[in-house]
Amino acid sequence: MTHDGVCADGGASAAPIRVERMEVRRGHLVCQVAFGNAPRVTSPQLMSRVLAEVPTLARHACVNECGTAFAAVMDCTPLPHLLEHLVVDLQVRAEAGQWLTLPGVAAEAPPHVAGATSDHPIVGTSEWLDEAAGIARIDVSFADDLVALRAMRDSVAFLNKLLRG
Repeated sequence: MTHDGVCADGGASAAPIRVERMEVRRGHLVCQVAFGNAPRVTSPQLMSRVLAEVPTLARHACVNECGTAFAAVMDCTPLPHLLEHLVVDLQVRAEAGQWLTLPGVAAEAPPHVAGATSDHPIVGTSEWLDEAAGIARIDVSFADDLVALRAMRDSVAFLNKLLRG
């Protein structure tokens, strides 16, 4: 199923980051995301603010040119890569029964996760489709599609709040 024009930030079209298209496929969520006027890469200052709320990100396993953990590249990595890791982190927390409400995200009841744990790890990939235009594809696996959708929505809202200052 494809949803064009869906804004994960509640419809604010001037948001730095907008989900333009979502496809829920068997076992994974594929999103086309517009990064508009957002920076194309993270900075140590941005990551400091992110890690204050989500300290587990630095320990994520990550296939990259500098090491085996997200910490090796997090201070200067494409912004879609950061969004990918946030979505994965929120899903893993949900599976563990520890949903994280991020600043800038409306407080709601935690999502229900059918089954205590998945039989496969939650993983993701991200790539620029057109870096100059700020268009990227983010693909994350899931155990529960509704949890994945909420994780994407909350992660986009959180990053938009940080980027707006």
